[in-house]
Amino acid sequence: MEIKELLENLFDEKKLRVMNFFFNNPEEEFYLREITKRTKVPLATTFRIINKLKSLEIIKENKLKKFKLYSLNKTKNTEFLHDIMAHKKSALNEFVEQVHSIVEIESIILHGKEEQKKANILLIGKGIPFERIKSLVVDIKEKYDFTIIDLTLEPDQFFKMSEMGLFPGKRTVLFQK
Repeated sequence: MEIKELLENLFDEKKLRVMNFFFNNPEEEFYLREITKRTKVPLATTFRIINKLKSLEIIKENKLKKFKLYSLNKTKNTEFLHDIMAHKKSALNEFVEQVHSIVEIESIILHGKEEQKKANILLIGKGIPFERIKSLVVDIKEKYDFTIIDLTLEPDQFFKMSEMGLFPGKRTVLFQK
């Protein structure tokens, strides 16, 4: 089981949404209702999650008169959580989000398993713009220090190579038209 799957099974979706909200906005402070509105998590649930995260020192509370503002508490624990929750997940997800909008791409396949610092990706389609793909791969490498090893194939090439057994092991479809 990969780290992403483990976390999704360990935490419920609402906790992950609230935690990711703070990781995506590390410098800002928010009112409880604002967190509720932006994460689409019910108010009572958000309140319980915030209190739990406060007790774990992941979130800090700032009182202004009778108002309470919440923000990410920057500690070694939050850095660790952010690394395992957001960093690796975001690199591959961001690549797939950017690449799947390229009209020529019919499917994106993760070949093997995603490792800590790299992933092997098969891009299947006709007339895929190589330079655009290379540019996105470089952007991901610079932004996340995550290497995407890509192979672009036409659909019949992929089919024939698969029949020959050139793509053994686990294959995960990340996008398909």
